[in-house]
Amino acid sequence: MIKLNNSRNSKPSKINKSYKVRLEKYNFGQYAEKYAMIFLWFKGYKILKYRFKSHLGEIDIIAFKNNQIIFVEVKARYKNYNIESIIGNKQIYRIKNCAKHYISKNKKLQKYKIRFDFIEVKPFFWFILKANHKVNFLS
Repeated sequence: MIKLNNSRNSKPSKINKSYKVRLEKYNFGQYAEKYAMIFLWFKGYKILKYRFKSHLGEIDIIAFKNNQIIFVEVKARYKNYNIESIIGNKQIYRIKNCAKHYISKNKKLQKYKIRFDFIEVKPFFWFILKANHKVNFLS
């Protein structure tokens, strides 16, 4: 039998606090990815896929512009960081392999050049976000 503690004076446990923090970060990341899609759409990109997942990894956004397939990694951050500290070699390896897998599954896309972009989304003012778009960050 599970006993629930309904008293008003009880403090939440550390597990509940850490879960809440993780959930808030996850939700902020989801919101940032959707914001990045809208940001790219306004810049003239055609969104092909959102949150593509395979056994090799995940790509946040796959877009198309100027005869290029663009694989976009989106990171939501509250502070300024350089890209090297945000995305490690292991994640770059996964992104590249996942991109190769996506291209191999879609034969009609093999004739286009590919590019890897990075978008960092940060809070700017109140509920307004700011996107920093780094084009071709894996060159």
